[in-house]
Amino acid sequence: MDLKNRVLTGMVLICSLVLANCAFPVRPGYDRKSGSYKRYRVPKQEIVEADTTTVNSQEELVQEEILAAASKNTENIQTDVSDSVDTSQDSTATSANKELARNGDTTNVAESATAKNTEKQSEKLAQKSTDKTTAKKTDKKEKKQTKVAKPTNLEKYAKEWLGAKYVYGAASKKKTDCSGYVMQVYKGFYGIALDHSAQHIYDDGRGYSIKRKKLQEGDLVFFGNFWKISHVGIYLKGDRFIHASTSKGVVITPMDDNYWASKYKGARRFK
Repeated sequence: MDLKNRVLTGMVLICSLVLANCAFPVRPGYDRKSGSYKRYRVPKQEIVEADTTTVNSQEELVQEEILAAASKNTENIQTDVSDSVDTSQDSTATSANKELARNGDTTNVAESATAKNTEKQSEKLAQKSTDKTTAKKTDKKEKKQTKVAKPTNLEKYAKEWLGAKYVYGAASKKKTDCSGYVMQVYKGFYGIALDHSAQHIYDDGRGYSIKRKKLQEGDLVFFGNFWKISHVGIYLKGDRFIHASTSKGVVITPMDDNYWASKYKGARRFK
């Protein structure tokens, strides 16, 4: 046991000697006494505020020169305007004086000038009134020219749609159906508004029934079957009627045509 203790104490002594002789690496900011790193203190820089109260003398002189030049320009403009007004007044006065001197009257210069001014104003007013009257007359003439004369010949007016294709639900001079065609002609020639439906036109209370032998130009003729009215046309002189056929478009057909005579259901007069 003594030997072991001696060996252990010897090893402890050797280790302590080795550690005592070891040198730790020198690190920046490391303090061996305190055993920690030092904190480096950065000197604070003092912020110097700029003095804004100081004014550059050179800039002040430049600004004063600019203001002085601007004031001189305004004074020159005012003097020029006043001089021009004075010269114009002097010229008018001298012209009036010359005219009065020619006539031998030099006492009422101001009165003559005012009289001339009033005469000029009256002439201007008269010119404006005449211009207004002429403008009104021209407007009336233009309106009269723009007004379209109402057609007087029903057959001639109805023929403007000849050749238009049959299109169900359409109502124009190029494409139309039977009721749309009648609706357009009656609106343009008679000024009567009708429904876009042959059955509704037939049932319209404004029209009254006309017998086959008493038909007149402009009466509406209706065609269909036992249940409803399916077609409408406009009666023309010579026992004819003009209508929009589904196969041929707007055409003129005799009333005694075999196909249409078998479907004839009556006539109505609205005019």
